[in-house]
Amino acid sequence: MNRAVPEAIVEEIRSRCNIVEVIRSYIPLKKAGGGTWKALCPFHNEKTPSFTVSEARGRYHCFGCGAGGDVFKFIMEWERVDFPNAIHLLASKCGVIVPEKTYSDPREREQAQRRAGRRERLYQINREFAEWYALLLKNNPEWPVSRYLTGRGIPPETAQQFQLGAAPDSWDAAFIHGKELGFTEDELLESGLVLKSEDGGRIYDRFRNRLIFPIWNEPGRVVGFSARTVEAETSGAKYVNSPETPVFKKSNILYALPLARKAIQERNLAILCEGQLDTIALHRAGLECAVAPQGTAFTDEQARILKRYTDRVCLAFDSDAAGKKAAARALELLLPLDFEVKLIRFPDGRDPDEIFRAAGAAGLREIVDDAVGLLDFLCDLIFPVHDRGTPFGKSRIIGETLHYLRKLSNPVAREMYIRDLSSRLGVSPETVFSAYNRETRTRANTFRPAAAPAEIPPAAAPAIIEHAETTLLEIALLSEESAGTLTRRLAAEKLTSSVIGRALNELINCTLNGEWEQARRQLSDFERDHPSPELSRILLRETSCKPGQAAKALEDCLAAIDRHHGKLKRDEIMEKLRSAAPEEKPGLMRQLQELAS
Repeated sequence: MNRAVPEAIVEEIRSRCNIVEVIRSYIPLKKAGGGTWKALCPFHNEKTPSFTVSEARGRYHCFGCGAGGDVFKFIMEWERVDFPNAIHLLASKCGVIVPEKTYSDPREREQAQRRAGRRERLYQINREFAEWYALLLKNNPEWPVSRYLTGRGIPPETAQQFQLGAAPDSWDAAFIHGKELGFTEDELLESGLVLKSEDGGRIYDRFRNRLIFPIWNEPGRVVGFSARTVEAETSGAKYVNSPETPVFKKSNILYALPLARKAIQERNLAILCEGQLDTIALHRAGLECAVAPQGTAFTDEQARILKRYTDRVCLAFDSDAAGKKAAARALELLLPLDFEVKLIRFPDGRDPDEIFRAAGAAGLREIVDDAVGLLDFLCDLIFPVHDRGTPFGKSRIIGETLHYLRKLSNPVAREMYIRDLSSRLGVSPETVFSAYNRETRTRANTFRPAAAPAEIPPAAAPAIIEHAETTLLEIALLSEESAGTLTRRLAAEKLTSSVIGRALNELINCTLNGEWEQARRQLSDFERDHPSPELSRILLRETSCKPGQAAKALEDCLAAIDRHHGKLKRDEIMEKLRSAAPEEKPGLMRQLQELAS
């Protein structure tokens, strides 16, 4: 497996994370005896618990839906993150520092360790200051920030949920606090919480008398802050954000994603807002699947993050010209990723926060429920710009609308939208399809990439061979002696290309390398990239062979595989004989005789 994280770090995280404790922090587990725990499976609906966790094996498996894996796989499935993000999330839980990459040169390794240490110090600074700002807000109800929140109708429990805070009206309170916590001037400057004057003579706080929004990364660690002014009139910016740092890259941050992740998965829907207060308003209305781009226009990285959790997005942008432009930019990124997109129409130019304060949760939910589809939004965006009463106006509308529809990767949706567009314009569908095809051909002639070779799926093996490979894998995991027998008697070319066949080959290679004890761990890594309910079951439980029968089962399975492999070779030779030249046939006949002997 290609990892950016050194194997030693992965193993340290694995050893520190008790799979029972990790899974129990997400779902309730009940002791089932024999070192196992059971629960209702979190990955499918069931009434009888079939989700089993083995502490000794460090694995889980559902005997209902077949989901299974190690502690990393559970985090990947539950949090809908990739393997590197699962590593970082678990590392933060168990206190392991993850370096950026592997280095062979000792000097480079030392430099990487220093960088990793710097990143960890930045995480610590952000965590400490998030707690400090939140405490200041809680303990100072008379401050302007506290009165501002009260005026906006944001209750203390919401402030606590989003870890909202207050920056004091001071030039150096944060700097003094950071020094008292033991952080250096350079560390505080790198975090962006403080700045140095242009003449280099003074350190002062970046955030003063502002409402503080902590910004979390995907695993849920504080990486920076956004701060809103609470003054009715101010000479400064309405929002001031942390600068980008080694731990904060605004292009791949979605505000409130750690709070919204579960709701996004459950609803299969993400609501994309323009800012923090809109996101908070939607959460308060019961729409906990709301997130927002952080300090930047919506990016391709943010779109791809959302794709890990859902394939449906509702855009909750302002209805003014700037909001429509932002929505159009978001469509450019969402449609090629095969998202189903809807857009919320907010009346009278109001935003979600204003609607929530005026109409409450029910009023905001009603507007969200009335979100319009892609074509309705495109018609709102494009039709007013052109005269659809003229042929050329209709032509321009078609061209601009097709610009977006062409980005759809779903051909059925594209066809339905094209037919709907033709009906709205009073133009035949064939005319619109012709315009689409003509532009598509033009683009294809401009850039024609080489076609990738088609991947031919492997032929299915007979059931008896599938059973034989499964049994051999079970036996070889139980006994190093049996695994050693396979290294001598089971050649790689006799194995099928199924997941179990490849897993058996992995185990044989482990044994040949003198690493049989590591086979289960390596197969857990293999299974993460090649999900298989059968492999998951095997790695969780002992062999199904009865005591005393393993040796005979091994011989029977090897014999079955030998017979099958021999038949395949005979069939191959017979096929060659049909078209062989006369001088080639004697050699092929000898091969047949050798197989028969």
